[in-house]
Amino acid sequence: MQVSGFAHTPISQFFVYYLVIAAVVISVSDYKYLFHVQIVPHLWRWNQWWRLLVWQGSYANTGEVLFASLAVYNLRIIERLWGSRKFASFLTYNLVSTSILAPFLLGTVFRPLTFWRMNYLPPGPTPLIFALLAQYHATIPSTYKFRLLLPLLNNPPPPAATPALQAAREEAEPAITLTDKFYIYLVAAQLALSQPPGSLLGAAVGWIAGYAWRAEIVPWGRWRYPIWLFEKGRRDGEYGELRRMARGEEQQAGVGVPSGSNQAEGGGDGRRPLSTQILDQFRGGF
Repeated sequence: MQVSGFAHTPISQFFVYYLVIAAVVISVSDYKYLFHVQIVPHLWRWNQWWRLLVWQGSYANTGEVLFASLAVYNLRIIERLWGSRKFASFLTYNLVSTSILAPFLLGTVFRPLTFWRMNYLPPGPTPLIFALLAQYHATIPSTYKFRLLLPLLNNPPPPAATPALQAAREEAEPAITLTDKFYIYLVAAQLALSQPPGSLLGAAVGWIAGYAWRAEIVPWGRWRYPIWLFEKGRRDGEYGELRRMARGEEQQAGVGVPSGSNQAEGGGDGRRPLSTQILDQFRGGF
């Protein structure tokens, strides 16, 4: 059962809509200058510590908004796998931690190492997206692999006489093996390289924070939102929709099949086990 769009991913849907709307609002209102961080003068001289709370609030240009929206849309499978409660808790925890950690490292470590030249953190939730990308890298397996050939530029060999020899020659050529996850990494790389070196620092901090959260080596890493905030939607919405979709597939598959065969496979009432329905829910996303 393949699930497309934002089905069962309300937090990811809100995240994508927020990225677009926030960028339009700050662009129209001309408040872009409030969302970036400069250690000097914003923090050390003017004491504008409130920037630590807002610098991941929005991107400042349309290119970053586009790549961030594509990344979040492709990473929505994490919410489908974890559930909205754990997903929202993860985003909130890493938003707070990376918003403080990235400026702290910039001001205390990287500025002295670069002789006080590195001073700027670009706006936008790049650290948060890379924290989510770390979960995708560790959790979601690749579906297929493909080889990107790198033909020799100098004196290319003549075409082979037989298809078998030609295939063997192609196998011997230098190539890079990639997976279907390469496309998401490519989109994320555009964010990391958008405004270096600050964007690279934010991406690295987000990736490390995401893996630290996954390894449970961070304080309060098991914090979750109260279950009652998500309980009603989970029972009435996601599970109910899952059952309705499963029953609809059973009715389509049962056309022209004796009634006794469905009962023998799925139980006395002709329904599939709940575990099979849940596996089918995620199989389409993989």
